[in-house]
Amino acid sequence: MRFFYEATDTKGERVYRGVLEAESPQGARRRLREMGLYPLRLERLRRPLRGRVPLPELVLFMEEFATLVEAGVPVTQALHTLSLESRHPLLKEAARGVRERVEGGEGLAQAMGHYPEVFPPLVRALVAAAEVGGALEVVLRRVAEYLDRSHDLREKVRTALLYPSFVLAVLVLVVAVLLLFVIPVFARLYGAAGVELPWPTRLILGASSLVREYGVWLLLVLLALGFFLRRFHQTPAGARLLDALLLRLPLVGPVLHKAAMARFARTLATLYEGGVLITQALEATRNVLGNAALAEALDRVLERVVRGESLSAAMSREPLFLPIVVRLALVGEEAGSLDRMLYQVAFHLEREVDYGVKRLSSSLEPALTVLLGGIMLVVALALYLPLFDLSRILRR
Repeated sequence: MRFFYEATDTKGERVYRGVLEAESPQGARRRLREMGLYPLRLERLRRPLRGRVPLPELVLFMEEFATLVEAGVPVTQALHTLSLESRHPLLKEAARGVRERVEGGEGLAQAMGHYPEVFPPLVRALVAAAEVGGALEVVLRRVAEYLDRSHDLREKVRTALLYPSFVLAVLVLVVAVLLLFVIPVFARLYGAAGVELPWPTRLILGASSLVREYGVWLLLVLLALGFFLRRFHQTPAGARLLDALLLRLPLVGPVLHKAAMARFARTLATLYEGGVLITQALEATRNVLGNAALAEALDRVLERVVRGESLSAAMSREPLFLPIVVRLALVGEEAGSLDRMLYQVAFHLEREVDYGVKRLSSSLEPALTVLLGGIMLVVALALYLPLFDLSRILRR
């Protein structure tokens, strides 16, 4: 069991706080006495909760944290208030744990590091810089704004990915209904009539028979292929290959590419403005790209920057970095306002992502209508052509 303790020494001059392991509360008190401490408070720590905090919840947490600190509330009291106010159990536990560790003498960023599932590396890096340079409330407000914009961008990207998936699912469903339920009715009719069928009809009936007889095996093959691709994507080489192909997809690829570059620009600008060194900022930015191919390109950029190249020169040698990112980074370096230029890049690319998602929706809607209509037309012609021959035979 893990216990949080508050204890004093033999003279009662100093209060010690920390966490220790023991089999029972009595064992914890015995260990404290062996350390020369007298327990004032002993509390069993619950097993850490698992999961992730939704971004909107973390945004609200950071905004309330910034408001309390800006109002002059001490950090420990602000964290105590947040542990009571937060609705998400992970945030409640994290706020309580961070407060206890700060009271025990750790820095705020160091205490947040014990809860990586709640506080991302970017948040911890900015808080660490603020502890050195001051203005913690400004940094917390900046973090909240960054997380809020990141959530909006993520939702736009999710929309860009979900719509084509929905279109594909509708097409598969329509074709499956036709092959499994509609076409077999015509197959029995034509089989009883014993007429010679034209080749389009034979093709459609053969496809229906194939799906009905081997549909389970086809489904298993598709599931195995999906499982293989998922496992392949978990390997470094597979992630780089599949993510690079994802950026080249028609319609969807450009949206995903610009969204990743917008995240890169905004994250780097936020860190750089917060006083984080450019090399540390680039290293922290790698984790937010969400694309292994871009992350590998950023690793090469970081290596060149460490060797002494400018950021714009290092990015210009990587084809995956968009020209507008490289050009405005160069302008920012020359003018001494790199963070401002990167914010401009992020704003511009976020707008393009917004327009791209709208264009994607407007392009796929008529395409879906035409494709579904084409499928229905082909199937209808193939199925009804033999009926004309049957009508001629019946007239005779």
